[in-house]
Amino acid sequence: MARIAYTMSRFPKVSETFVSDEIAAVRDRGVEVDILPLIHHRDPVTQPTAARLETEAHYVRPWSPAALGALARWLIRHPVRTLGAVAGALAGTARSPGFLVRTAAVIPQAAWFARHCDRVGVTHVHAHFATHATTNAWLIRRLTGIPYSFTAHAHDIYVDTTFLERKVCDSAAVVAISEYGRNRMVACAPDCADRIRVVHLGVDLAEASLRRARRARRTHHADGPARLLCVARLDPTKGHSVLLDAVATLGRDGRDVELTLIGEGDQRPAIEAQVVRLGLAPRVRLLGARTHDEVFDLMEEADVVVSASVESPDGDAEGIPVTLMEAMAIGVPVVATRTAGVPELVVDGETGILVDQHDARGLADAIARLLEDPELAGRLAAGATERVGESFDRDRVVDELLEILTPPG
Repeated sequence: MARIAYTMSRFPKVSETFVSDEIAAVRDRGVEVDILPLIHHRDPVTQPTAARLETEAHYVRPWSPAALGALARWLIRHPVRTLGAVAGALAGTARSPGFLVRTAAVIPQAAWFARHCDRVGVTHVHAHFATHATTNAWLIRRLTGIPYSFTAHAHDIYVDTTFLERKVCDSAAVVAISEYGRNRMVACAPDCADRIRVVHLGVDLAEASLRRARRARRTHHADGPARLLCVARLDPTKGHSVLLDAVATLGRDGRDVELTLIGEGDQRPAIEAQVVRLGLAPRVRLLGARTHDEVFDLMEEADVVVSASVESPDGDAEGIPVTLMEAMAIGVPVVATRTAGVPELVVDGETGILVDQHDARGLADAIARLLEDPELAGRLAAGATERVGESFDRDRVVDELLEILTPPG
């Protein structure tokens, strides 16, 4: 029977709920899964699924006696193989000081994880994100021969592609969450393009259907402000500053709107300062991190879900936001920006409205269109729900992943 190891940089991370959801879905298919995070991450809020998995994850510190002892054992028993793995990882990341330092820390962890995988009979290792987690998977393969694959998302293939070509070409398979992401990786590793395939992240359509029905039954709040919702970590690529400018524009146009922001991050002080500077304190709520159920509850009440993502100067950009998929699945009209893989989900005029990046006026006008025209909002919401059902169904996604993680024979 197949036994899979999942590895990721940080676990459990509230902004990466899709990782724990995917692991749970794979386990539901009867596959045994070991969880091998590089860092035991702690957020103020932990999703229930992630909290359950957290207790079963295997954590080892980079320079702990356990990790260093595992590396020593590999060196004693398989010196040539181990030195080759260490030298390959260090040489592959040498051109990027940040990668090199982090790789040096990952090496003893990978030795411990490799020993664990070898001992318990792991048949395949899958990493989320193409950076350090995939370096871990690459090292495990070099030490044990266990094949690996990885899912690449956004910043991990847009900003610094150090060691990426080697990791693609040495893998059993690579998953891109969008055609945009696949094209970026093909450009980096053209000789290994045949092993890169698109498997979208997915949402639970059964839960979405229940939420959609409940949303349809709720009483419209005709007398209150229109409710706008943005669910995204407080990061420069998420475009919160543009969204706040759009809300200020809507206010100047005489529109009564209220924006709720869900998420945490380093940009919170800047966002709070902009809210004060624009006089938006009565119109904007910053709720911080919230559980998945709380997010869905707020989505049910929203009139429009907005994603104002932008590409940063260093090339970082969006993948395809899962929160947009979730909003579309439960029938909430969406407005988003043309960035990276987003147009593969939000088709302008069919499943939502797209506007250019950094265009606060355009964002405000798009929101206003949906608020003014319930027929348009309903048509786009129906198209969005159909689109998610066709291409972003978690059950179908897990089927495709299992073809990679548990190949026949």
